[in-house]
Amino acid sequence: MKREIRKSILGIMVLGFILSGCTTGGDAPFVAGDTSKGETETTRETETTGATETSAAEPDRFLTAEISSPAVSENNLLGDPGKETIYIYLPPDYFTSDLRYPVVYYLHGFGDQPGAFLRSSRRQLDAFFASGENAPFMMVEIDGTGFSSGTFYLDSPVTGFWETYVTEEVIPYIDANYRTNNDGAERGICGFSMGGFGALNLAFRHPDLFSSVYAMSPGVLPDGALPEAMNTWAGDTAFLTAYGRVFAPVTDGSSPTFGQIPTLDGSSEDEKIVAKWYDGFGNFEQKVDDYIALNRPLTGIGISYGTNDGYTWIPKGCENLAEILTEKGIAPTVFSFEGGHSRPEKTISDHLGPFFEETLTFSS
Repeated sequence: MKREIRKSILGIMVLGFILSGCTTGGDAPFVAGDTSKGETETTRETETTGATETSAAEPDRFLTAEISSPAVSENNLLGDPGKETIYIYLPPDYFTSDLRYPVVYYLHGFGDQPGAFLRSSRRQLDAFFASGENAPFMMVEIDGTGFSSGTFYLDSPVTGFWETYVTEEVIPYIDANYRTNNDGAERGICGFSMGGFGALNLAFRHPDLFSSVYAMSPGVLPDGALPEAMNTWAGDTAFLTAYGRVFAPVTDGSSPTFGQIPTLDGSSEDEKIVAKWYDGFGNFEQKVDDYIALNRPLTGIGISYGTNDGYTWIPKGCENLAEILTEKGIAPTVFSFEGGHSRPEKTISDHLGPFFEETLTFSS
C-alpha cells in the first residue's frame, strides 16, 4: 500500500531544485559508445560532470559507485577487469527520513553515455515528487557498456556475465548500502533501446526480482525481420560485432571478433547463425511462454516507441510483442508517438513516474 508523503518536508527539500521540461533520448543510433569507467568509489558529482554543487548542509543525492564484478572479470575473453560504475539517485527526503524506498533500475542504450539519463532526469524526479502526491523511489542506472561497446545485459563467455552482474551483484550492493526493502515487489526496471530489450529480458527471466518493467524503443525483433534489421545496421561494425559476441559467441579462437555475423546467403551454416540472432532480439513468443511458466506475474509491462523509428523493425516488434502478451491474457501499457528512435517526451512526469507509482509496492 502506498505510503503517505508529507508535503511540508518535500517542499523544503526540493526548494531550488525544480526545473521544468524533460530531456528525451533523441534519435540515438546503435553506435559505439564511450567505454571509459567512472570513479573508484562512491563519490559526489562535481561541476566537471555537469552537476550543480549543493551546500555543505545538504548531502548530494546524485552519486556514483564502483563495483568490482567477478561475474564480469572472471567470465570474459576481452580482458575486462570488471570495474563497473553505477549511478544512484536518492529522493528528496532520503536524508531527513528513516523510510525505506523502492528502487527503479535504468538500462541505457547501445552507445549511450552511461549515467547521462539519470543525470539529466534527477531534477524531473525531484519535481515529480515535489507535490507530495507521489511516493518517492530511488533510481539506479547501470553501465552496460563493457569492453564491447554494449553487453545487452546478458551472460556471454566473450563479454562477461552481465545478467549475473545485475541480478547477483548490483542489486545486493544497493540493498546492502541504501535504505531499500529486499523485496521484488518494490523493485522495477526500465531501459531504452538495447536497455529496453535488457529490461524486458531481465524482468521476464527474473519476476522474483522485479515487479514491473517499462521498455522504451526496445530491441524487439519480430519473426522474419532479420534482413530488415540487418539493413538498418549496415556499416555499424561496432553493433554487429557486439551482438555476435553476445548471441553467437565464438570461444575457440576461430573468429577474430569472437562472434558470428550472418550473411543471409541461405546456406545451412549461415541459417544456424541466423537462428542464434533471432534468439537474441527475437523469439519473444517463447520468451513470454517461459515467463508465464514461472507463475510469478509482473504487476505491469510498459512499452513505448516512436512510429517513425529509423530502425523500422522496432515499431513492428513492439506491436507484435503487445499482441503476444494480449493473446496470452496479459494487458501491457503501450504508448506510441510520432517520433524516431527516442524516449517519449516528458519521460519521467508522463511515463516512468506514473507507471512505477502504479506498479510498485511502497512500504516504510
